[in-house]
Order: sequence, then C-alpha cells, then structure tokens
Amino acid sequence: MLDERQRTQWNRFREKMGVSAEKRAQCAKLSREHWPEDCKRTMKTADEVLSHTFLFQLPWDMEQTQEPVRFTGEIDWKYVLHEDPEFAYQMNRHRYWICLGQAYGLTGEEMYVKELVSQLQDWVKRVPWTEENEGLVWRTLEAGLRADYWVRAMALCADSPAVTEEAAEAFLEGLEVHAKRLYDNPKTGFSRKSNWGVMEFAGLYLLGFLLGNEEYVERSRWYLRHGLHVQIMDDGMQWEASPMYHNEVLMAYLEVLRVAEIWGDEPFSEEEIQVIGKMAAVTMNLKTPAGCQPMIGDSDDTDVRDLLSEAALLLESGSLKAGGFENLDYESIWLFGQEGFEEYRGLKALEQEAGLVELPSSGQVVMRSSWERDANMLYFINGPLGGGHGHQDKLHIGFWMDGEEVMTDSGRYTYIDVPVRYELKAARAHNVPMIRGMEYADSKNTWNYEALPQCFPNHACQKGEYLFVEGAHGGYADRGIFVRRRIVEVAWDILAVSDTFYGTMPEEIIQSFHFGETIGLSEAEGRVLGQGEKCSFVMRAFAEGEEASVELGTAPVSRHYNQLGQTKELVVSGKKVRTLTTFLVRRRGDQPVNITEETVVNGVNGRELTPSEAEGYVIEAGSRKIGLVLLHQEVGNQADYNGIRGVYGLGRTMVCDLGREPDHMTILQW
Repeated sequence: MLDERQRTQWNRFREKMGVSAEKRAQCAKLSREHWPEDCKRTMKTADEVLSHTFLFQLPWDMEQTQEPVRFTGEIDWKYVLHEDPEFAYQMNRHRYWICLGQAYGLTGEEMYVKELVSQLQDWVKRVPWTEENEGLVWRTLEAGLRADYWVRAMALCADSPAVTEEAAEAFLEGLEVHAKRLYDNPKTGFSRKSNWGVMEFAGLYLLGFLLGNEEYVERSRWYLRHGLHVQIMDDGMQWEASPMYHNEVLMAYLEVLRVAEIWGDEPFSEEEIQVIGKMAAVTMNLKTPAGCQPMIGDSDDTDVRDLLSEAALLLESGSLKAGGFENLDYESIWLFGQEGFEEYRGLKALEQEAGLVELPSSGQVVMRSSWERDANMLYFINGPLGGGHGHQDKLHIGFWMDGEEVMTDSGRYTYIDVPVRYELKAARAHNVPMIRGMEYADSKNTWNYEALPQCFPNHACQKGEYLFVEGAHGGYADRGIFVRRRIVEVAWDILAVSDTFYGTMPEEIIQSFHFGETIGLSEAEGRVLGQGEKCSFVMRAFAEGEEASVELGTAPVSRHYNQLGQTKELVVSGKKVRTLTTFLVRRRGDQPVNITEETVVNGVNGRELTPSEAEGYVIEAGSRKIGLVLLHQEVGNQADYNGIRGVYGLGRTMVCDLGREPDHMTILQW
C-alpha cells in the first residue's frame, strides 16, 4: 500500500501528468481522424503485447526486429534473440507499454491497462537492480529511457480502476530505483560526451520532479546543459556523426522542454534553447525527399517529420513546421492533447528556400531543388568519424532525382560481431573513392577502428545552375597518398564525380557507387544505363581521359536494424592513373546522351595539356551541351588560361554552356 510520501507523489503525478478520460477521448478522436495507420500500428503492437509477443517495429525503436518472439509462460526479460543483446535492450526499454496506454485511449478496454500493470509488477519483482542484472536489463541508457516511457504509459492509464494502490506502489518504487541508478551513475565521463548521457539525464530530470527530489533535478540540469555545450557542434550536429543518434539526442532534449513546461521549470538559458533549435534545423536540412534521415553511420531510414512537428510546437517555429506534418503528429497528440493540436494548427508554416546548405563542423553539404517529395537532392559528407556509430564514409555522396533515391548509403543492419557488420561500416560499402583492396581505416572491432584519418575542410559553391563541392582526406597518408573528390552538378541533369589520388602512384584506384533498390542497371557499349521508377540516366566513366573499367554487381543494403536486402553496385576502376571521373546524365525520353573527352588547350600558347595535367569533357543531353574542365594542378607556369572548344578560363574547375556560345568559362574553383 502507498505510504504518505508515495501518496503525495502519486497525487502529484496524476495532477501534473495524468490524462483524464475526457482528454484521452479527444486524443483518440484526433488520432483516428488524422492518423488512422498509426492507430492500426498501435493496436497491432498492443494486441501483440497482450499475448506476450514482442516485435519491435515502432518508428523510433532504435533496434528494430523483423521476427516476433512469443513467450507462452513467463516473459523472459533477459531473452537474447540470435545472440544479439540488442533484443534484450529494446525489450527492456518498454516503449511498447505506451502503446498499451494509447490502446486504452482508443478503445476504453481495461485489459490493456491490466496488462501494463501486470507486466510492470512482474518486471519490478523479477529483474531488480543488481550488478548481475546490469548488463542486459539495467544499463543506464535503458534506465533513462524506461523512466520516460513508464511515465508516458502510466499517465494515459492513471485513472483506470486497474491501477490499484499496489500497482501505483510498484510504479513509484520502481522509479525510485531508476532514479538512484541514474543519480549514482558511475560512468559520468562517458555520459558527458555520449548520446547515452543526454537520454540518461533526461530520464532523471523527469524523475526528480515526479519524486520531489531537487538533487536529482539539479544534477540533471547540469549534465543536460553540459551536453549542449560539449556534444553539439557549431553547425548543430551531435558530434557522433550519425543522424539517428543525433535525432535521439534531440528527442531527449525536446522531452526535457516538455517536462519543464509541465513542472514550471527553466532548465536552459536562451542561448542553450537556440542550440536545441539548431539541432532541429540540422534534422530538417538533412531530411531526404521522402522525409527521412539519411542512412549515414548507424542510421535507419526513419521518417523525421514527426520529430520536426514536435520541435516546431515546443520551439514555436514556423520554419520547423514547414519540415514537419501539416497536422500535429500522432505521438505528439497523445503528449500535448487537443490544446497542443490546436496550437500547432495555428502555427504558420514558414517555407524555407531550397538550395545549398553547408554544415561545416560535421562536414556535410546538402543541395535540393525544392522541399517537395519529388525534389532533386544531393548529399555529401566528408567529416570527422565521431563516435562508435560512425562509418568510414568520407567523401560519400547520395543523390535523388525527382524524389527517387538514385545513390544510397548501405545502412547498418546489426551491431554484433559478424562479417556483415564490418562490411557495412567499411568504406567499400559507401559511394567513395578507394585504392583497390585497401580500406583507409580498418575496423578493430564492432565499435572501433585501427586509425582515425583526418578529413580536410570542404568547399562548396553555387553559381546559377552550377553546383561545385570539393572535399579531401588523408586516409592513405601512410602510403604517401592524399585523396580529393570534386563534384559538379548542372541543373539536376548532369552529375560529374571526379577523384584524384595525389602523391605515390597507386596500383589501381576505384570508385564505388551503390544505388537505391528501385534502380536497375545494365551495360551497353561502354556506358551504364540506369532505370528507376521515375528517372532514367546514362553513366560513363573515364580514367584520365580514357575509358575506365566498369563492373556491375550487387551489394547489401539495410534500411532498418535486422533488415538486409540487396541493391545494385557499380565499381569504376583504373590502373596506374591518379584520377577517375564518372558522369551520371539524366535521360529524358529517347533523347540522345553523349559524353566525350576533349583535350584541354592553353589559350595563350596553344599547348595541349596532358590528361595527367587536365581533363576536358563535353556532355550532350538533348538540347544541352555542357563543357567541363578539370585541372589536376594549380593554375600557373604557362598553364594558366585553359579551356576546350575555344572557351577559356583561369580556374581549376570550370564549366560552360556550349549551346549558348559563351566567351569564357564559369569558374567554380580558382
């Protein structure tokens, strides 16, 4: 039975965070009206949980599963599926208990509350905090998440007759243990720099108010503020370089803002709230045409528009609303109710201009034609590795045409120590240049690498319909080689990717390209033909002006944890050369596409530059005729005014529209 202190805590919880029957009915009505598919998913999950069947496929389940696990007797809270402890971690986060609360709101059926109470009491009794239970059940990350999820679930059920005093006692005693575990966290150094710490102390922050413990609140405030100053780069990206964990950290901070509003606290300064806003802006700027985060590092193909909707509401940002949903998202309806729904509806969406966005601290560049689902988009990353969730993706490129993903990242699939984990983390799984058969940083284990090669600052510029992006890294420095990638994009119809290896002559260099699952590839007359559901294109590759070798094959792709498929792969290669240049040109209907090499000529003395000095190309697609010049050295020494077909300039990377008879090159890089 509840003692006096617990009764005070319980009454305070119900008053501050409990959802009344009237508010549940409002949430259910709005959810059925605006998010019927989410309601179906909630009911499916809740009904599975009733039968002790666990399948983790909620959108923000960090480690989803693809096969159900059913317990016919007692639930084994320490169960490990296929030798992957992530199943146990995910099961013991109890995110699915929120679905029980939502199902109660959608149906009014007490059986969902009874199951929540039964599982909570069973869990508290059978897996108490002990050092023995720490590894699978009581990691501090799960403790922080559980604290939040328990409160969200119980808030939806607190007035149910199924929540007896014994159930409330188990709930509060369980949260007391969680709070002590989080407060006594021995790994404070790790927590200060890791996404774990933010999620841990977001949970303790909530518990501090619910349990009436100011020490918990104060310690949480300090760590949460510290995280904003230490973990968030100047461009707004969380330092671990994975969009998924960036967004998990953002979600934790948004939950702190929500809890602070409920309890009348101000945990952050205005400057710190602006940092949270910058984090949300990063999520928006990285959003793909489908509305998802890019699968960079250990990231899944997860829709971020719900997160942007919640951020827009909490931060009162019309700009963020433009990246979210028209109506408040499903989960936020249950958190903020009809009042939040109406407030979001009254927030005016401020559509952002499309175009070029640079995130210099994290080494990311995004260019998009619009914010619509049929947009064209280019993504480039050449930044620091970050934490254990980073992959060797320096100089990686992603590309979308008419909203269709043409070039993709390969994803993560698993964290366990198996070959595919290393395969998907490796540079070879990304759209990058490499020395044949040589990773520039081999994996040491599932979380660490043998080396941390440096990347160098990127450069990007847009001039009219021309986009230029450049990046470089020293991953092969111990072999005396420096790698530079240049990308030129023209009006979303022409993409050129040129990679140069400076220093010691490599035996053989390659470019790897991985394609979205809807893209089919075929080879014909030295060209690669690409066909998707929306787009068609031609690819041709050169090794210092000569035809490069191309190999078509397949490669693994993982859009969600524990999910593995196959996609098309193209490998371009050249021996005893320093530069590979690959073109991708949109094909409209039956229009001809021609990509030809042109000798670069000096406009002062008429000297023809060798392919190792410079390359020139003419790309013809329908009525378009574009000239491109790539110098592989500095301008100067009587090689300082160069061009093709009588059009000259003084840059290292230059382009022109030959169909308009230009009198000079447009210089994208001096």
